[in-house]
Amino acid sequence: MTTTSASPADQALTPPAAPGRPLAEGDPPWRVLGAPPADGVVCFAGVDWWYHNRGHSECQIMRRLASRATVLWINSIGMRLPTREKTELTGRRYIRKARSMLKGLRRDESGMWVYTPLFLPRYDERAVAINGALLRAQAAALQRLLGIRRPSAWLTIPTAIAAVEKGRWQTVVFNRSDDFSRFPEADGAFIRGLERRCLARAEHTLYVNRELFDRERGEAHDARWLGHGVDFSHFAAAYPPTPGSCPDILRDLPRPLVGFYGALDNYTVDLDLMIKVARSLKQGTMVVIGPQAMDIGRLVAEPNVRWFPPIPYADVPKHAAQFDVALMPWLDNEWIRGCNPIKLKEYLAIGFPIVSIRFGELQRYENVVHAASGHEEFIAAVHRALSERDPSMIERRRATVLGDSWDALSEKVGDLLNVPARRRAG
Repeated sequence: MTTTSASPADQALTPPAAPGRPLAEGDPPWRVLGAPPADGVVCFAGVDWWYHNRGHSECQIMRRLASRATVLWINSIGMRLPTREKTELTGRRYIRKARSMLKGLRRDESGMWVYTPLFLPRYDERAVAINGALLRAQAAALQRLLGIRRPSAWLTIPTAIAAVEKGRWQTVVFNRSDDFSRFPEADGAFIRGLERRCLARAEHTLYVNRELFDRERGEAHDARWLGHGVDFSHFAAAYPPTPGSCPDILRDLPRPLVGFYGALDNYTVDLDLMIKVARSLKQGTMVVIGPQAMDIGRLVAEPNVRWFPPIPYADVPKHAAQFDVALMPWLDNEWIRGCNPIKLKEYLAIGFPIVSIRFGELQRYENVVHAASGHEEFIAAVHRALSERDPSMIERRRATVLGDSWDALSEKVGDLLNVPARRRAG
């Protein structure tokens, strides 16, 4: 197999070779020479559009690609069966997936079509094959309905690989957004086998984590560094907040505000660390905004902690802009080491002081972030950040992400998916 030779930081996402060229050494045997552009993208997503954070990278990219071609977003079929032994809030997960299925096929305001498939909620070789057939049949019917005749495939969730392996695609892109085999609630060895099948089938594999990129670049046909973008103006415009701009839910809270927004999962967020930070505050409030995917009862029991359910993506900046310090209280585990939280660039675009547990992708930003390796360091960093008084730090943080546009990334991904530069007529 051929791999890219440029460093992750320097490697460009170049379009596929012009149709009609000879097969190059290492080209996958299913490459179609002289093929016309794709007229649609079928996205086998890693999250559910209806109840996950729409700030996710594939959410950002696919919504933008909907202006170039018809995009069919197929909600995640998951990687594990929620059980009380492995998963917190098991009943809530079943209920929200059922509600998602009842929505049928709907169109997002961007023009993207969203569908939650029927599937077998089991995760073994036989179930993957059955679900592959179910997904293929549903996707094919929806493609006919939407007029997609020459689809490309975007694959994030590895349990959907059987649907992609036997499909006919203009090109296949594997979105390697996380090291799913490290997901603590799944069968790691089984998922790793599926990931290898994804690497073998995809013409292009895109990475956001350098450690994972370096580890797998020899396994992929075409491994490419993608990284993350950010809605820079969306976040930067909200900070510093103007008088009267404080949302009602935060207006009367004791200051300063130490805050976090995002999913509260037991494999990413260090709940014990958050409790320690709350207890260390002599005054002020810890604000936590986001979906509750674990039991946070111990945290909200602290008298100076306020939790609020998820808010629309459009409203996130004006709420976050009220924070005096923003937190990234990650667990130190294999999952975190294999990911790259989008929240980091959003925080940097806002410009306020940030305190984070160290992880691989933080390293290049440590000159503008208060980084810590453990609980005591983290708590000390929070108090150091609260006393920060240098206004130039706002622009220094923003400068690190100023050129990281989701629009630019989406254009490059669209080229790899071989979709035309302009939306097809009709």
